[in-house]
Amino acid sequence: MKILIIANLNSGKGKAKEYLPEIKKELKPGNELKIYLTKDKEHTINFVKKHCNNFDMLIVLGGDGTMNEVVNGYVLSKSKTPVGYIPTGSTNDFATSLKLPKAPCEACKNFMNLNTRKIDIGSFNGRYFTYVAAAGVFSETSYSTPPELKQKLGHFAYVLGGVKSLPAIKPLHLRITVDGSVIEDDYLIALISNSTSVGGVFTFDESLVMLDDGKFEVALLKEPEEPNEFGSMLKDIIYRNYNGDYLTLVSGAEILLESPSPVAWSLDGEYGGEHTVMKVVNLPSALNLLV
Repeated sequence: MKILIIANLNSGKGKAKEYLPEIKKELKPGNELKIYLTKDKEHTINFVKKHCNNFDMLIVLGGDGTMNEVVNGYVLSKSKTPVGYIPTGSTNDFATSLKLPKAPCEACKNFMNLNTRKIDIGSFNGRYFTYVAAAGVFSETSYSTPPELKQKLGHFAYVLGGVKSLPAIKPLHLRITVDGSVIEDDYLIALISNSTSVGGVFTFDESLVMLDDGKFEVALLKEPEEPNEFGSMLKDIIYRNYNGDYLTLVSGAEILLESPSPVAWSLDGEYGGEHTVMKVVNLPSALNLLV
């Protein structure tokens, strides 16, 4: 087989650089390998778009941000090439949801079995994401944390940055239409996800999250009216109280979000721009993932 490996040697704590020789050794017998080392987002997207259909398998070695870049090129190429993912990032939410092996040797053996699962992905104002579009607390932390801090502290860097940002966070006023039903309020966080874990901070019951059902989970965290209510709000998050006073969870295939002022978004932990109107559409079974 012809196998293309997309590797981000700087992701997370630099594990990709450590893993790459082992991966090459595991895959090389009987296969033709090509290694592409990521340079920048647009270059990676264009490279995958141009070349992924020329290979029998595509393997991503990096974090969720690297996977996001690959998926953007993959969708634009209209590819059905099987994609394998070896997570080496700081949080690896996508791999956690799918229970993908993190050990490179085990992952490569799985890939050679050629077992695939079709996974939904999302379109956010024409840009694609693998598992989450997020706004509010913690979302800016995901794309503004310096790479060297991510490498040193891993997931803790996100949590630390999010906690530090709490005093400065202003609530987002959002009008949200989910498959025709309208919700409107002030929110500290808005998540549109296809994952059981977001940033390691939000976790959702596995029984509520299906990665191939054509729908997203929309999680909204309402701003407490009084400072002394923050403890109750955190309990709703920790205990997944979706019917409480602060946390709302609904599902839908098409989501329209409208805000009177620009809202900064994170897509799979990468900066997604500022928008006043945000249209999110589920693309069913768009990613042919090796599991």
